[in-house]
Amino acid sequence: MHAMRSSSIATLLSSLVLASSTMFAAQSAYAYPGGGGAFNGKGFDTCAAPSTSQMQAWWTNTPWSWIGVYIGGSVRGCSQPNLTASWMNTTNTQGWRHTLIWVGPQAPCTTFSSRISSDTATALHQGKDEAVKAYNALIALGFTNSAANTPVVYDMEAYPNDASCRAAVKSFMQGWVDQLAVAPAQQSGVYGSACGSYLSDFATIARPPQFIWAANWDSNTSTSVLSCVTVLPGLITSV
Repeated sequence: MHAMRSSSIATLLSSLVLASSTMFAAQSAYAYPGGGGAFNGKGFDTCAAPSTSQMQAWWTNTPWSWIGVYIGGSVRGCSQPNLTASWMNTTNTQGWRHTLIWVGPQAPCTTFSSRISSDTATALHQGKDEAVKAYNALIALGFTNSAANTPVVYDMEAYPNDASCRAAVKSFMQGWVDQLAVAPAQQSGVYGSACGSYLSDFATIARPPQFIWAANWDSNTSTSVLSCVTVLPGLITSV
């Protein structure tokens, strides 16, 4: 989950497109705008946020225009000494756009140090708890407008194809989606392997996430076809 990965987003969710008109307005120091959008173009992520000087060098000398930022979670792989409200504000002013990633407990059938309960009722509440933590992280990073309409991605790494495990993850993600929908609502997303994280499962829950970010190693930047995923109208997908 730390490896650099790039993506291009082809299909835009209409509500996020509308929100994007307010995301990049001028803001006061140490205040990052609420709202967000789906970004066309090339991006990458690193385990730890680079310094602002490094970010300026990347901006000046590379084709990248957005960066994935690990804002928290019990399974986040690196400390984040650079990640502050000031860093968010400065890099946004440089021109960067940010994909905000939360790496909390993983599937119960994995060996991660922090795991979701195999009990679906408990998993549902755990998903809600993680959404509250992610919201608090946004506020600590200086998001204005109480972070309304801000897209937040849950990083769910691949796990074995086990029926009870998949049921627990689906319940957990329902909690994540439902809690982020509580005012001031954020936009709920899920990152994972197109096949190994069973992203197609989330289309069948009662209230699906508003977008998915699919890792699909086929050297094709188009999202019109994704392994193991049927691309549905209204979903953002990326590879």
